[in-house]
Amino acid sequence: MNRRLFVGGPVVVAIFSLVSGCSAIGAATEGLRIGKNLNKRKKEMRIWVDGHEAKASVLKKAYFGHASYKVKETVSTRPTFRFAFKDPSKFGRITGTNLQIHQEYEGDYSHQAEFAVFPREMSSEYLMRPDVDYNLGSVGSNLKCLNFEKQEVSGVELKPGLEYMLVFTVSGDRSDSVQVLLSTK
Repeated sequence: MNRRLFVGGPVVVAIFSLVSGCSAIGAATEGLRIGKNLNKRKKEMRIWVDGHEAKASVLKKAYFGHASYKVKETVSTRPTFRFAFKDPSKFGRITGTNLQIHQEYEGDYSHQAEFAVFPREMSSEYLMRPDVDYNLGSVGSNLKCLNFEKQEVSGVELKPGLEYMLVFTVSGDRSDSVQVLLSTK
């Protein structure tokens, strides 16, 4: 599938460019940009919330270079979180993990995180690990969870029937950050 998009994306752009009156150089430049965006996909992370995998639009990622992930199913108010690397070698040495959850606010998402989850200490033994299910409702002793008022709490407690944006960041030799849109039951 990736090969078809890699080859087909530039062809579609070239056809639209020629029909709309753009030059061949402009079409070639757009095709190269889309090809470069598709090549970036190799360092992606995979994300699950409550066992439901979050998916991103391949076409949006190809054209814009990024796209928010979305969990189609509703999740619980005390969800579980899991991540994995498609190719761990692309990230190198990991030095930090950070998860923030932003609540919907006036047709967008609050700029202030409702909850922030991060390692209790800045040491590799406290980092979130790939392929591990984390119960965000009770984060345990290795992680720290702060609420909207920056008070430490035992875990995440989302409100039912609302939209949320989860932002997960991995820092290291190569860092990556993903946005995951979800809604609660």
